[in-house]
Amino acid sequence: LMLAITGCSAGEPQTEESTTPPVEKTEEPVEPSGDKKVLIVYFSHTGNTRTIAGYIHDTVKSDLVEIQTADTYTDDYDTLLAQIREEVASGYCPPLTTNIENLSSYDVIFIGYPIWVETAAPPIRTFLTTHDLAGRTVVPFCTSGTSSAEASYRLVRSLCPQSTVLEGIQIRRGTYDTAYERVITWLQEIGIVELNNGGNDEK
Repeated sequence: LMLAITGCSAGEPQTEESTTPPVEKTEEPVEPSGDKKVLIVYFSHTGNTRTIAGYIHDTVKSDLVEIQTADTYTDDYDTLLAQIREEVASGYCPPLTTNIENLSSYDVIFIGYPIWVETAAPPIRTFLTTHDLAGRTVVPFCTSGTSSAEASYRLVRSLCPQSTVLEGIQIRRGTYDTAYERVITWLQEIGIVELNNGGNDEK
């Protein structure tokens, strides 16, 4: 993957909890259904979204890229809350240092993020407005406290009008102990993988 510098919306930022140790995985990632090429792109402030991205990557053969912002978000909760409320309200797109120049080679692109102020974290707006995903299958996934993911899904669909956007998955605070199993089930339900051994038997 080629990386370069680029630039580019109410509520609380969700402070992601410490995750439980990842479930031990004994099998290699499987080929995606239809022999498609898969990319997982995610933004993670404290690590939980990164963990879920890793679960997907461990299950299906894919490339994995973390979205990095030019300016690091603060760890101070009150300061962060004020900043992202303003960014979401204005539709601000924070500049990124991540640019994926070979998106045309991928068939399926997972987009991961924490829910901030009831929608996707602002770096996702930047990424989706600076990368052309037309003709691709886009799959959102997110981590959150108690907020709904629906506004973030609407945002993804609105910024990917020429993409096929599949049903996403939301991992809420307090449910990380079952997240790996739910991710596997979700990947099967949306037709990304077919697992014949172990896990959920649904296709």
